[in-house]
Amino acid sequence: MGTITSDQAAEITGAQNWHAVAEAHPERASAMADGLMRGDPLADAVVAEYVAAQGKPGALTWSDVVGALDEPTSPMPAALTQFIEHTSRPPSWFDPALAHAGATAWWRFGSLQSSTLYQSLIYGYQARGFTRPLTETGRLTEGTWDRVQSTARWVALATAPGLMDVGGPGWIQTLRIRLVHALVRHHLIARQGWDVERWGVPINQTYCQFTITAGFLALPLRIAGDFGLHYSQADKEAITHLWRWIGWTMGVDDELLPRSFADAREIDVVAREFRMEPDEHAQTLVTALLADGYRTEVPLPRLLRPMSATINGAVHAVTRPILRPLFAGVSTRWVEPEIATAMGLRATPLRNVVVLARPFVRSREVLRTLGVLGSDVAVAQRELRIVTSQLGLDLTSPDADRYRGVA
Repeated sequence: MGTITSDQAAEITGAQNWHAVAEAHPERASAMADGLMRGDPLADAVVAEYVAAQGKPGALTWSDVVGALDEPTSPMPAALTQFIEHTSRPPSWFDPALAHAGATAWWRFGSLQSSTLYQSLIYGYQARGFTRPLTETGRLTEGTWDRVQSTARWVALATAPGLMDVGGPGWIQTLRIRLVHALVRHHLIARQGWDVERWGVPINQTYCQFTITAGFLALPLRIAGDFGLHYSQADKEAITHLWRWIGWTMGVDDELLPRSFADAREIDVVAREFRMEPDEHAQTLVTALLADGYRTEVPLPRLLRPMSATINGAVHAVTRPILRPLFAGVSTRWVEPEIATAMGLRATPLRNVVVLARPFVRSREVLRTLGVLGSDVAVAQRELRIVTSQLGLDLTSPDADRYRGVA
């Protein structure tokens, strides 16, 4: 579709000051406006081909389509073949060694980075373009825990050192999610009466850009800094390169992805300048996230593991009244006050728990720098094992289904 006006962009996004931001950042805002009307042609073609073939002899099932990503069959439909061939050829700028370095830097304190997922989701909830697809598909409050776990597993696989290499489990899972996005996009436009002129293309390029660059890259690094975690400039560039590669694999247009950490920070700054007006569903989603977006589990000896569901259920029931207000209060640190209020979050003294955690984080970083905790690679691998075990992932298992069945 052609260029859209600032009035259309403001209506689609709910940004009350789109015109002012567009005046201050004309090139960025123009690209973002255009992205509201663009989906993912490669993935959308796969879904269109799949839908058109349904009911015909020998038609692929959806399991066949996503299964072809790690076990290509022959012959395959043209669009699916083109999709796999394109995504299997990294762009010229991709540097695997730099991406691996970014993954190691990311996982040096992976347990902290994993906890920022809740803030990334809350960040997305302020935008109508994120909440509306959930509303239209009837998943506003259903399956919150499963959605959080699924996203957490994907982030773990995509950011783990080496797993985003072409053919790796992170790469495969990212492509599966990309195809699911295309399927949802087709469903909403073709069957649900989605109004593209008023709402933009569902799961469009601009919201994907914001999600990858602001929600999953810039925001976690900003939160980590608030906790006292230090990244060198080289670390930041390597982490940015990793997320640029993840975004490219996810189908975000190359020109919308950050070339450097400074570029990512600028995208984040522009995104945060927009004064969003969360719709009525944002508060519902945040409430569901705080009510059912986490579980409290304790490690149990082997003899008690058959009763883990009962024991951890009791632990969660006891800790939930404490953790819910803690998560809600802390979340207000990284959300604009008016946005937080619109989403049902209220600033309390609990937001300052972050300050209390800084001495621990900084002390740990001193020990890591001195080599007491082992090499950075060893630290990253240890953190990765801790987080993935909590997510039910076994990265050492030869059984691919143990860690690929996320989407």
